[in-house]
Amino acid sequence: MPELPELEALRIKLAPELEGRMVTGCEVNPRNAHLLRYPVDDFVREVPARRIDHVWRRGKHLNFDFGDRGLVINPMLGGRFALAEADSPKPPATWVFSLRLEGKKELRYTDFRNLGRIYWVADPATEVPAWAELGPEADALPELGLDWFRKQLRRYRDELKDLLRNQSFLAGIGNAYSDEIAWEAKLLPLRRRSSLKPEDEEALFAAVPLVLSEAVKAILADPDYDESKQNRGFMKVHAKGGKDCPRCGHRISQLGSTREPLNFCRGCQR
Repeated sequence: MPELPELEALRIKLAPELEGRMVTGCEVNPRNAHLLRYPVDDFVREVPARRIDHVWRRGKHLNFDFGDRGLVINPMLGGRFALAEADSPKPPATWVFSLRLEGKKELRYTDFRNLGRIYWVADPATEVPAWAELGPEADALPELGLDWFRKQLRRYRDELKDLLRNQSFLAGIGNAYSDEIAWEAKLLPLRRRSSLKPEDEEALFAAVPLVLSEAVKAILADPDYDESKQNRGFMKVHAKGGKDCPRCGHRISQLGSTREPLNFCRGCQR
């Protein structure tokens, strides 16, 4: 699933190409129209002749502002975005919708898992499920400060991995980056929040923005990065079960399925 770094890198790439452009047409694939939580005919009619004012991210949602309306997309497991030539062929099975833009370009959304959620809204806080319950952006943690973080932590009793993935705690972190953050902080992801000492809390506070910012840099710096394949080869432990830990050399452990693994190092995480 795309998490904060993937969506933030995508926002950085797409925003200069999209902001200020007029939408001249809209097309929805009837096979996948059920992913749109809005009457399809109304969506196709209402989007054209509007400009994309702003592209931004909230948690795991990518958002496109069109004046008094907004397009909010939670790509879930299989959603992908692409800016393509308007006359190039669309993937017949996975293509969901396209917005034709002035300049003969198209913004296309595809979904190979058929699980994404698309909203055309006036107010995300009231029209997008769970939006109002989202916590602060995870990459904004330094602005909130360590004292705020300590107080926020004490509201929860979860295991560390579940806490990091709790969107009400911090928005944008999922399965992959929760593993990376726990590794960076040298904390076992299965530890209870109540077991954390002050120095553990400080290590966790530092690890969250560091891991996320370094991931965004790695994605943007990779000339061969394919957003549709979501290459995460730069990660230290996630999906690296059985390989050597890059910090201590111990073998990386894996729990759970290969689809959603929990990875950590018993050698240097406590």
